[in-house]
Amino acid sequence: MNEIFIQKAEKMKKEYDFSKGERGKFYSKDAVFHIPVYLDPEVENFFKKLAKKQNIDLNQMINNLLFKDKELIELAK
Repeated sequence: MNEIFIQKAEKMKKEYDFSKGERGKFYSKDAVFHIPVYLDPEVENFFKKLAKKQNIDLNQMINNLLFKDKELIELAK
């Protein structure tokens, strides 16, 4: 992996001309960002199998579990 990074870094110029750049060209005040969540492979495989058995999407299954945990946490306050 470090080898790939070094190869890409060697291709970069020392300076870039941004004089014709447009500030905010891709900015959207309504943009919604989703944080990526990476599961441990063992956990992911377990829930993938369970989701498949229950015929639901893995994302929906994980969200359902997290909503239940959220409710429990809020009740414990």
